Parts: sequence; C-alpha cells; structure tokens
Amino acid sequence: MSDTSKAVAAARPSLWRRIRSIHPGLVLATLDLIGFGIASYLSIEELTPGGEVVCTIGGVGISGCQDVAHSAYSRPFAGIPVAVYGVILSLTLFTLAIAWWRTNNYQLLLFHYGLSLIGVAFEGWFQFAQIFLIHAVCIWCESYGLSLVLRFLIALWVFLRTPNPNSVPAEDLS
Repeated sequence: MSDTSKAVAAARPSLWRRIRSIHPGLVLATLDLIGFGIASYLSIEELTPGGEVVCTIGGVGISGCQDVAHSAYSRPFAGIPVAVYGVILSLTLFTLAIAWWRTNNYQLLLFHYGLSLIGVAFEGWFQFAQIFLIHAVCIWCESYGLSLVLRFLIALWVFLRTPNPNSVPAEDLS
C-alpha cells in the first residue's frame, strides 16, 4: 500500500513545477485583466458626472485619489482621463498575451514587451507627477502601476529567455 502511494506522489508534479508549467502568456493575460479592471473602475468614476473614486485603506478615507483625479495631470491629452488610456492599453496587452499564448508567435511577445515598456515609461512620469507636482498619491493608480510594471518585467524575462526564431545562426552568415 505504501509503495503505491509513493509511486502516485512521485508521479504527481510538485506545486512549483505546476506553477512553472503555466504559459507566461496566461500570466500576462491575468495581469492584463487586473489592470483592465482597475483602469475601468477609474475611467467609469472619472467619466461619470459627480463620480468620485473611493479610496480607503483599513476603513480610513484617503484624499489622495481625489487630488490626483482632479489635477490637470489626470487628463493630459484632449481632456481624456489617463485611466481611459489604461483601459485601451490593458485590452491591447490582453489581446496580445492571449494571441501569443495560442500561437507562440514571437512577434506578439515583442509587441507586448514594447507596449509594456511604453506604459512603464509613462507610469514613471505619472509617478513623478503624483509625488512632486500633485503632492498626492492614489492607491488605485499605484495598483495599476504595479500591475503594469509586473507585466513589463514578465515580458522582459520571457523575451530575454526566448531565442529569436527569426535569427540566423552565425555559421549561416558566411
């Protein structure tokens, strides 16, 4: 009886191995959906007349979200809230992640990585604006930023670990 249970335990992969076997495209898609949810909430609140972002930690209200939402920096282009751009970015990244997972097309990974890099660059600027120009920090914006940085780091990690299928071996160049 104990030999059978040992054989079953040996045949079942460990939790770490099961986690590592998840395609990174699915991890990216999950983070993209989280970012989409956050950006959608912020967009709805900012586009709804009289809408206010609810910002609490431990039941204590924080005014940073309203300060950031009402600042001139929250609508940088054509009066469109930053969160709307976050919705568009998250949906685009989600589409790229799912398409990459389904096809393993290297170009889709590169597009995801490039868009994530642009998003992280903008996030860096927005962090600067929150801290040094607005003097307030929005926990929702920070959460979206964290999901964006994680998406970028995962895409970068996969990009660095995945050989380019279109590269030509050195011996074929001569």
